[in-house]
Amino acid sequence: MSSFPCNTFTGGYGEGGYGEGGYGGSGGPAAYYLSLLTSEYQNSTNFLNWLGFVLQIVSDLQQLFCSMDAAFDLDNAIGVQLDVLGQLIGVNRVLGFQPSGGVSPVLDDSTYRLLLKAKILQNQWNGQASSLYQVWGYLFPGGSIIIQDNQNMTATIFLTGAFNSIIQDMIVNDYIVPRPETVQYTFILSTLPVFGFDRNDAYVAGFDTGHFA
Repeated sequence: MSSFPCNTFTGGYGEGGYGEGGYGGSGGPAAYYLSLLTSEYQNSTNFLNWLGFVLQIVSDLQQLFCSMDAAFDLDNAIGVQLDVLGQLIGVNRVLGFQPSGGVSPVLDDSTYRLLLKAKILQNQWNGQASSLYQVWGYLFPGGSIIIQDNQNMTATIFLTGAFNSIIQDMIVNDYIVPRPETVQYTFILSTLPVFGFDRNDAYVAGFDTGHFA
């Protein structure tokens, strides 16, 4: 049985009927099925045009299916596409609390995408503190996380990364960092670049640029 990878279909039908630039020259399912017609029908222009329009449905469906993978890729999805992914993942675009500074609880695409990724990572987390370093590095490239186990069912989490106010609010409200049941987190956040010497880049910088907290 023949199959039609997405890259075999290059577009809709042309204006000139069957043949080059027409129904037979588009590639994909329509051109394939038209090519199966016996020679006695190859010059039947009306029949070929009629069949080409019918097969347009097949080609349109193929285009739709081929576009869905890219459209609902988490890194590429936007707007309602992200909303659909949120329904599948179990995360609403509207936060369950009022962010500080009067910021809207309805997340923009960029922040919502980060939250969806965080939820996926939370669902896959193995519960070990050591694996949080990889989670944090994925969500905030260049950022860092230091976990201090206080040995009393609490932990102090030191974080650096590119945080705006709403991301900070999501962190302290347990939306981002996976947390074991009954363990209480205390977060200490620092915005990149952190203050330091001997470096001057996006992660560590000196006076007038680096952040103490």
